[in-house]
This record gives sequence, structure tokens and C-alpha cells, in this order.
Amino acid sequence: MAIAEIHEEIIQTHILTRLDGQTLSAAACVSLQLQSLCSDDKLWSGICSANWPSTDDPLVRQAISNFPSGHRSFFSDSYPFPSHRLTTTTTSPSAPTSQIISAVDLRYHDELVFSKVESTNITHSDWFRSSPFRIDLLEPKELVPSAVKFSGDDHVMQSNLEKHMTLSWILIDPIQHRAVNLSSIKPVSVHRNWLTDDIELTFAVVTATYVKCNIEMTCGVKEGSGEVYVSGVSLTVQDVDGKCLNGKDSMVILQGLTVGERRRSRYSGGGEEQKGRYEEYIERRRERKEEMERRERRLDVVCIVGGVAFLMAFWSFALC
Repeated sequence: MAIAEIHEEIIQTHILTRLDGQTLSAAACVSLQLQSLCSDDKLWSGICSANWPSTDDPLVRQAISNFPSGHRSFFSDSYPFPSHRLTTTTTSPSAPTSQIISAVDLRYHDELVFSKVESTNITHSDWFRSSPFRIDLLEPKELVPSAVKFSGDDHVMQSNLEKHMTLSWILIDPIQHRAVNLSSIKPVSVHRNWLTDDIELTFAVVTATYVKCNIEMTCGVKEGSGEVYVSGVSLTVQDVDGKCLNGKDSMVILQGLTVGERRRSRYSGGGEEQKGRYEEYIERRRERKEEMERRERRLDVVCIVGGVAFLMAFWSFALC
């Protein structure tokens, strides 16, 4: 039986609903009939909800409804990794972006641990433009429990978190009707803070100019039960020296990623690529730090030599 002979309702209800986003996109290229069936927003809404439960939030649904092709456009923006190269933004001066929406989902072994939607006001005041840009999803003393439990060796625990913890941070621009996933999905770094004893996981996307969209997640383990809890999730934009950029410069980077190209790679392989980019960033940062230290040492030597020469000249003149 040819695909054209199957009733459309059977195709749409029993076949297309079983496909993931990439397969559904490929199916739409087979024929005009499948292209029409695969364009159903309910299909893409279900796929987005399965990948990112935070998209069920009314605020996110309202923003997605204004995208050119609804949930299909949102998926096309959010599933692939953004290009490392930034694109100049095209926001109209008459309608500047005044709000960004963060849709965040944290999973362990594909089980949802944490999901939240955060709206951030980015009115272009002097305070916002000059202050360090930072989005915190949790209050300072807020703890989010999870069903994840660990016991035994600390190294094994950190290794499991690195392998099985995934995070998606989708930034939505409701004015441009675009979205971008700022997370490396898998952690690029996992270590224990020697001062607080918390475990810190870093998810990052590094641009070609070595500017980093840095997502820090902090978690701890309850004594006795071994249950893991999340105590902090935050987003900052950092330069090559690790300094947090202000609101003005951060929005240039974020909006450049939002309207930029996407790289069609799956999360599993893309995570390794993002980790490689992060290691390049760390190496570049180390090289810059060493170069600055060398310059400071050379400057110190020049100052010392100049001071000694001045004293010698002064005493020679005084003795004469």
C-alpha cells in the first residue's frame, strides 16, 4: 500500500504523533500531502512539550503563538545549537525588546528535576545598561528537592552528574519572535566548591569571540538520605577574562545569538563540541592571564630600573 492510499487521519493520529522533531521535519519533505499534515501546530506543540515541559506555561505559549509557524518555528530555533558567530540584530527602534523569557528544564536520566519560566524586564535604563547582567531562577535560600539519590564515592557522584544531568535554557524574545537555547545541554564542567562543599555544574555556549553564555547550577546532597537538591541556577554573559558583561553588552550578545544561524547537530554530539569550545575558552583565558602577568613583571622591572637610574643620577648630581 502506498502512503497516498492511507487515510490522512490515520497518518496524522497514529504515525506522525510517534515521530520526533527531526524525523517529522524530514517527513515533511517527502510530499506535499505530508508537508501539509506535518505542519499541524498540535504535533509540534506535543513535541515541544515532550522536550521542554516549561513550554506548557501560559506565558511561553502566548509568546510561541506569535512565532511565524508557531511551535514548529520555536522548535527550529531552540533544538539546534546556535552558531558561534554572532549576527547583527535587527530590532526596530519603534519596538525595542523590553522583555525576555527564560524557559528552563533540568533532567537527570531523562527524569524531570526542575522546570521554571522566568520573565526578565530589560528596559534600557542607565541602571540596566551599566549593571552586571544576571538572571537567577531561585531565591538565595530556596532549595528544590529531587528524586535523585547518591551514596558512596564523591568522584562517582560527580561523574554520574556529568554524564546524566542535562539542562535546557531557552531564551525567548517575544518582540523578534525568536528563541535560542543557551545551554550546552550536558555540563562542560563539574566540580565541588571547597568552601561551601556544594557541587557546581557549568553549562556554557562560547562564541567565536570567546564570549561565554555561562549557566551555573549549584546542588547539594542531604546528609543521611543522600538526596540531591538544587540550590541555585543562574545565567550570566562573560568575556574572555571571565568578567560579567553589563546589561547593554549582554543583550547585544544574546540577541545576536537569537537571530543568528543554527547548527544542525543532535544534543548528544553537540554536547561534546560545546565542551571542546569551553576548554578552548579556558585555555585562551589562561594564556591571556599569563600574558598580563608577564607584562606586569616587565613593567615592574622597567619601574625599578628607572627608579635606580634616577637615584643614581640624583646622587651623582648632588655629589658634584
